Amino acid sequence: MVQARRAKVRPARVIIPLAVAAALLVGGSFAAWKFWPSTTTAGPQAESSTSAAESQAPTTAVSSPSPSVTPSSTAPPASAESKQALEACQAKIKAADEVLNQGKIGVLHWATHVKAQADNLDGKITLATMKTRFKATRLKGPADLKRYDDALSAYEDLKGSCAKANGADKAVAAALKKCDGRKDAQKPALEATAAGMKDWKAHQKLMQLNAVHKAGTPAEAQAKWISQFHAAPKHIKAFKKATADFKDAPSC
Repeated sequence: MVQARRAKVRPARVIIPLAVAAALLVGGSFAAWKFWPSTTTAGPQAESSTSAAESQAPTTAVSSPSPSVTPSSTAPPASAESKQALEACQAKIKAADEVLNQGKIGVLHWATHVKAQADNLDGKITLATMKTRFKATRLKGPADLKRYDDALSAYEDLKGSCAKANGADKAVAAALKKCDGRKDAQKPALEATAAGMKDWKAHQKLMQLNAVHKAGTPAEAQAKWISQFHAAPKHIKAFKKATADFKDAPSC
């Protein structure tokens, strides 16, 4: 009887330690599983500084605050008066350019006429060649004067100015200023052209008078021509210089 009781007591003593050991084993396995890398990866990976919860959380774009914009005042449009002033200015400039274009043709014919005499005096061309050049330019003279006079009359009839205009916006003001610069550049060219054309007109008058024998005796007519010939280079040179300088004039 006594041995039977002892046999029953031994299993209880053995089961308790086994149960504790089993619990420890299960707990250790659970802890090891929790901290062991995922079996779906090829190998151990470096632990991200961002937690799984953070990596799975939806990202929301945070826009930076827009800079404050101060509404700018809208400049008023150009007034009708300023636009008309610009149109009148441009018309005046265009008319002056036409005077220069027509005057250039005439003065260059005059310069060719003068050079023919100079070349003959220098022995570069014969008397016959000089007379041929005289005739060619003389025949062109009347048309030169008419074109120039017509262009000059049209220019003088226009009252446009390129001065500042009331109510002009930036564009109109800038255009007026640019045209005014061209007007300033036109002035010396117009003056030089006028002087050259005046000489050409005076010589054509002399030739016409000489043709009807009203320029005096042949010697007197020749003396008048030689006087014109010697005076001509001054204005021709001034014309050529003014024309060259005018190439740098601003557009309009």
